[in-house]
Formats: sequence, structure tokens, C-alpha cells
Amino acid sequence: MTVRTGSRLLPTLAVLASMLLWGLSFVSSKAVLNTGFPPMTMVCLRFLIASAILLPLRRRLEPHIRLAKLTRRQRWLLFLSGFIGVTAYFFCEARGIKLTSASNATLIIATIPVITVLAEWVFFRTHLRWIQAVGIALSIVGVYFVVRRSPVHFPHALAGNLFMLGACLAWVGYVVASRDLHEPLAGLSLTAYQAAVGAVTLIPLALSEIPSWRLGSPLVWLNLLYLGVFCSAVAYFCYMYALARLGPIVVSSYTNIIPFIGAVGGLLILGERLAWVQLAGGLAVIGGVFLVNRRPCAPCGTPASWDSD
Repeated sequence: MTVRTGSRLLPTLAVLASMLLWGLSFVSSKAVLNTGFPPMTMVCLRFLIASAILLPLRRRLEPHIRLAKLTRRQRWLLFLSGFIGVTAYFFCEARGIKLTSASNATLIIATIPVITVLAEWVFFRTHLRWIQAVGIALSIVGVYFVVRRSPVHFPHALAGNLFMLGACLAWVGYVVASRDLHEPLAGLSLTAYQAAVGAVTLIPLALSEIPSWRLGSPLVWLNLLYLGVFCSAVAYFCYMYALARLGPIVVSSYTNIIPFIGAVGGLLILGERLAWVQLAGGLAVIGGVFLVNRRPCAPCGTPASWDSD
């Protein structure tokens, strides 16, 4: 993937918006699941709603982009990225959260930037500055302090931790599989097609939960609309827009903000307590993201420029 140069303000705001929406999605999802709503049915509805919004919008704003113009390899990557980034990721995440503690699950998700860096280095030999490595480490330490107070005594925690690791690998696979699709597909079309692939491949999992299906309250459906419209449509579009302009290493580092946003959302919306160590951890997360995105020092008299990592 060729990282586009130019102003970083808009892509930075876009990735921050996606992290905010995804962070609050944990609060919204918890509100739905607490009513007994089946998890995979919830995820499937979420992406069916997103697809119903994104596909017509794509046709209107990007009518020149056609699947028929893609090569066979690009069509395969499109299906693979949608399946891995939506179906596989949420399948693993839903079961991981069920079997392990929230703190373990969130801490494992925080390893996504590290796994992304390793994948970029192994498959694409991407250069990583030492200051970025320090920033990633600082972010992970911060996430640890954000989630350390959650209970960890679960009889099936090992299986849950492995599912969460599977979710991390699925997300990195999604980023890698999408790498060569940014040129033939603009951000909106790519997001719409991937959401549609995810929605279709989630249907069998949702159908397996038919015995648990129930009609939710109006509040449940409002949360489902929020998850579908904002967390799956708007947030994924913002993420792909930023990914094409900032690169996978920089963008993936922002995922460490999600646990902090989730903790603040729990405090303000669900009335949960937030300890001072969690606030300190949130500051460490933000500091780590700053280091990952810090401009390299330029010689005296030479304007500094951003890396294209």
C-alpha cells in the first residue's frame, strides 16, 4: 500500500473518530447483550444495517468503481479482508469476552499494534523508528493500568485468551489483506464491500442462534442502530480513510485508545468507577500514540517531514 502524503489533520481526526465510536461500542454492545440478545445475531444485524447504508451511498458517490474492473486476485483479497475483518474478528471477540475477564480481553487487544509491526516487518520489511517502538510499548503499559482492576478469575480464561489472540490476528490479517485494495477501491467502496461480505458470512452464525432469538425493547434497537450506523458504517469508513493516508503502523497504534474510551464511557454512561491508576494509564496511552506519530528531528534549517511508515 502506498501511503498518501499531504496534510495529516483530516486522517488523524478520522482515526480518532473511529476509535471514539468503537470505544463507546463496548458500552452499547453491553447494553444489548445484558438483555439476553444473542451475540452473533447482534453482530450480523449491525453489519446488515451498515451494508444497507454504505452500498447505496457507494453507488451514488463512487459510481465509477466496479467490482468487474478488479482482477481475480483483488476480488479474492476483498472477500478475504471482509471475512477476516468482520466475521472472524467478531466471532473470536464475542467468545473471548464471554470466557475471560474484560481486563484480559482488552489487554490482549492492545497487542494489535505490536502484532501489526511484526507483520509489517516480516511480510513487507517496513522500517520502524525506535521512538515508535517506545511509543507502542508505552501505550501497552498504559492499557495495562486502564484495565488492571477488572476481575481475572475465570475457569475458562485460557480458552478466552486464545480467542482474543485470534481476534488480534484476525484484525492484523484484515489490515494486511486490505493493503493492496486502496488503489483500485476508494475508501467508501472498500468499506461497503467488506461490510457486505461480513454481513453475508455472519448470517449462518446468526441462524444458529434462532432458539435464543427474542424481540428486543426499543432501547435495544436504538443501540443496534448506533452500532450499525456509527460503529460499523461511519467508523470503518474513517478507519480505512486514515489507513490509506497514515499507514498501518501509525493507525494501528491508535487502537490502544479504545480501552480508555471504553472505561470513560462506562464511568459516564453505566456509572462504573474509574480509579486514578486507570486515568494515569489513559494518559500513558495518549502519550504513546504521540510518540508513534512524532515527526523525526530534521537538521537545523531543514523543515521536518512525516515518515511514510
